[in-house]
Amino acid sequence: MSLKRAIRAQGLGNFLKLGLAIATSKKVAVATVPANEQLRVARVNETGLIGRDVSAQFEIFAEVAKLIMHCDKVMLNLLDGACQYTITGAGENFDPLLGVPQNMTFCQFALASPEPLLVPDTSEDKRFSGTPLTKPPLNCRGYAGFPLNTADGVILGTLCGTHPEPLILTDTQIRMMRKLATTAAGQIQTMVEQSNLTASRVAGMLGKFKNFAPDGTIDELIGFLDFCARGTALPEIIEVLERDSIITESDVGWQLTRDGTDLRSALGLAPESYRGNEQVLAPQGGGLDDLLGKLE
Repeated sequence: MSLKRAIRAQGLGNFLKLGLAIATSKKVAVATVPANEQLRVARVNETGLIGRDVSAQFEIFAEVAKLIMHCDKVMLNLLDGACQYTITGAGENFDPLLGVPQNMTFCQFALASPEPLLVPDTSEDKRFSGTPLTKPPLNCRGYAGFPLNTADGVILGTLCGTHPEPLILTDTQIRMMRKLATTAAGQIQTMVEQSNLTASRVAGMLGKFKNFAPDGTIDELIGFLDFCARGTALPEIIEVLERDSIITESDVGWQLTRDGTDLRSALGLAPESYRGNEQVLAPQGGGLDDLLGKLE
């Protein structure tokens, strides 16, 4: 855990209170390791969300969960076997890049079952009573954790809420939270699938590009996509594309050759995305993203 990040996230006063609570309280019990822990950790790492700030894309889940449970704080957490990362939260400032030791959390126990972990009153639960989680500045008297279940039975983390008073949820609240957690897990999986699809698409494009330019590189492919999208590319890319007879210079600027046109078609690029008669300037960025967007 980064000391500076922890102080920034908690504030110096709360950070000192937390340190005192840890030093003077009994430890949180350690949860049993899930049977599929190796696979579970691999799936968490595959999300690519740890180490990234994607809080804006998930904050709606935390805000809605807070409204449903009427609780003080809500967190959307991923647990990678060593640490818990709060991707987004509501009710308090959270640092999505700050990992908390997993064995000091409530949510470690929510990994054992696809069913919600409901602890209405932590003072009556021997796993948590008298631990730093229940003392200032955390003051967690009630906890409700809803697992982020994948379709194949892997739990990535939790959508959970805590409250300074006992937290007793109705059947309706539990039902709504189950659906919300399922939707949040689905959003994470969709992001993973989109990332994999983009990577697969670019790899396929590079293979086809090499049929036309055997020594072609990913940078040259990106340069060709930029050229097709905006009629622009870096001078060194223009030189390579001309050398490989993919583009040629005419009175009106750089244009695709027959091979260039065939390559554009092989990559599945629409003709209207090509503006090869524009003046060749250094690209301003975004060409690859723009072009991949057209392929959706």
